[in-house]
Amino acid sequence: MTRTSKSPARRAALWAVPIASIAVLATVWITMSETGSHPGSASMSQQQDSAKDMLGYEPEVRAVPKTEGEVNGISSRVLDWMGVHGKVTEPSAAAHACQKVDPDFETYYVVNHPWSVYELKKGTFSKGMDNLRKLLPEKGWKITKDGPMDTKAGSPEIIAVQPDSHHTLTLQWLNSGKPGRTELISVDVDSRCYRAPKGTDLNRA
Repeated sequence: MTRTSKSPARRAALWAVPIASIAVLATVWITMSETGSHPGSASMSQQQDSAKDMLGYEPEVRAVPKTEGEVNGISSRVLDWMGVHGKVTEPSAAAHACQKVDPDFETYYVVNHPWSVYELKKGTFSKGMDNLRKLLPEKGWKITKDGPMDTKAGSPEIIAVQPDSHHTLTLQWLNSGKPGRTELISVDVDSRCYRAPKGTDLNRA
């Protein structure tokens, strides 16, 4: 069988098709990149809009260590404002899921720091709470509740918010006058919801 060779014109035509296709794909990709409409950007934008709608604000993009450090700093200042000395529980602030928008803990997070002071060596729990009632407003916090907890014991509770940073502070004087129970002031510092920088593994942050 005699094999016939393709003419130069036919060979050129065959090459022209894939080259033209590559050129079109390249143009489409460049256009998508310039407009931000490349794959994934639309879904990311929708996710951000959804989070904003549910939270009522647009979560700031912030690295987890920075947010944890900020919350730890607030806890340290609160302890100083109490004006008491005693034992303090050990754990530091840590990131957790922003349940309202990202219960799977993939993109959005909050930082929480629960701790307590007990076995006082200086000062009293009553004085510690009074000091906070006075100093929190002076330090820029707004007290939103100062009264008994909604429990059978009705322990004293103070809740305050920081209008600028939007942190929330909850203080509870627990087990006052209860034999056999450790008397303490429980403190809970919470941040608002943040969005982790792209590429962050929140489970390892």
